[in-house]
Amino acid sequence: MTQRDSTRGAVDPITFEVVRNALTAVCNEMALVVAKTAYSTPVNEGHDFAGAVYDRRGGLVAQGEFDMPTFVGLTLLTVPEVIRAVGLSEMEPGDIYMINDPYVASTHCNDIHFVKPLFHERELIAFVTSTAHWSDVGGSAPGSLSCLASSAYEEGMRIPAITLYRRGRRNDDVVALLLANMRQSWERLGDLNAQVAAVKAGETRFRALIDRHGLPAVLTVMDEVQNHSERLVRAVFAGLPDGTYTTEDWIDQDPLTGEPKAVRLALTIAGDHALFDLTASDGPAQASINCTIAATTSALFIGLASILPQMPINAGIMRAIEIRARRGSIVWAEPPVGVSGLVPTSMDMVISCAMRALSQALPERGAASTHSVINAVFAGYDERAEFQAPFINYVWGFGGLGATKRKDGASDAAPAFGASASNIPVELQERRYPVLWSRHMLLPDSGGPGRSRGGLGLDLLVGFPFHPGTLLSIGNRERFGPPGIFAGEAGGTAGLVLQKGTEAERNLGIICADVAIAPGEVASYWSSGGGGYGDPLERPADRVLDDVIDQYVSIAKARAQYGVVVTAIDPRALRYEVDEPATTKLRDEMRAARGN
Repeated sequence: MTQRDSTRGAVDPITFEVVRNALTAVCNEMALVVAKTAYSTPVNEGHDFAGAVYDRRGGLVAQGEFDMPTFVGLTLLTVPEVIRAVGLSEMEPGDIYMINDPYVASTHCNDIHFVKPLFHERELIAFVTSTAHWSDVGGSAPGSLSCLASSAYEEGMRIPAITLYRRGRRNDDVVALLLANMRQSWERLGDLNAQVAAVKAGETRFRALIDRHGLPAVLTVMDEVQNHSERLVRAVFAGLPDGTYTTEDWIDQDPLTGEPKAVRLALTIAGDHALFDLTASDGPAQASINCTIAATTSALFIGLASILPQMPINAGIMRAIEIRARRGSIVWAEPPVGVSGLVPTSMDMVISCAMRALSQALPERGAASTHSVINAVFAGYDERAEFQAPFINYVWGFGGLGATKRKDGASDAAPAFGASASNIPVELQERRYPVLWSRHMLLPDSGGPGRSRGGLGLDLLVGFPFHPGTLLSIGNRERFGPPGIFAGEAGGTAGLVLQKGTEAERNLGIICADVAIAPGEVASYWSSGGGGYGDPLERPADRVLDDVIDQYVSIAKARAQYGVVVTAIDPRALRYEVDEPATTKLRDEMRAARGN
């Protein structure tokens, strides 16, 4: 199918806003279809999905308001890769393409993208896409997220751009091949059908938009929203001080070598342009914690969206930024190195570096680093009479966000890359899977000390009360807590222990795989808190007192970290008070000890 130009139409500001928001609504409806019809719990309950609209050239135009931020930047590369692989001239009405290849257009193999070209009178005019995290795509470990995988061949099916539907007819041979290589194939088929329904709904709503406003106006707005975002981001960069801002953050370890891995960023602001230089980052890890260039791009976009003033995130922003990275490094994985565990490790460290570098340039909007999410997979065979089938329970543990100049970090919150994700209710997990949750609570003293305190991590306890199973976990921040900024201190660290507090206690580490769990055993794991903002000794004593009353900060840590002496009057009645003379004396001593 050849592509030809359509006459563009000038639009007034009101029409521009109406159509721009309508394009977002198209994405929202695609997300709603997936949420209501997908089979896997992380998708229909956790909202690990996204929908997007692209122009005919593959430029990202709009994304949904409820989309997983992880998918934003990488989708800049998804449709262009499909265009490259399939060819515009080969695309036909009714086609739907599928891709998950992490080395060119995705994060890891679990994130499946469906791409549908849209036509008007046989002219290609746009694309709609649906992305979702499938709970399993094959590979050596249930959930396809083994952090110990040393190559892509252990991580599941790597799918290049393939034609799933041709002129409206599904290729059942492709579907059979996929399902034969994935666990719980019935659930995978349900997710596949949900995403197909989503892109079809996106096409229907896009056509309704054309019917109402006319094709020339819609195409004009699709171009102009990208120009608008470019102008906005260039204006922000032009208002920042020119200079180079450097940051680094560390992945706890390459689990196959025990060696920490560094991500290093030099952000250069020059006029209305920004250069993100990651070339000083470490070489590749042997284990599956390497970041794909698509995920690195997405991570930098998430950093921008977290710190800069709000603006539509689309391909127009790419015109104002440049990304440099070394092929084959920890931030630009090349096949066949493993990548399945990149999200809470290397990708998250790119986000951390981007946020803190931008914070140096824009302190008023700056934020400390957030926790790294814990991705856990509990798997086995469900022997309950009504199930009698294998199960894969993929869950995540939230934690503390980094503090800002004016606010403490949020507690028990999704990280920046998963800001739209929802907590999967424990009641639903216990109904669908043979697991039992005994604890889900905030972790005191885990927030990074600062004038603004980092958010608190979570303390979780889950077990297999009925049947044996296996545990897999991918996380970070067990060794290096989320850094604070502007004299703020790091947040607390994460951990994972089996049978904690018993003679059989075993420290599994936040990164583990294929751990056998016997009936009755429980896993205790906790997430990191967010980093602090500003000097902890400048935090008002009455705010520290409130933290003690709320059991966010212990009396001992109030004294050691904030220099605030709190006296317990009647703990059962939550009566505490600050010893002001002792606090003034202690803070003076602490400042003198550090030379200020």
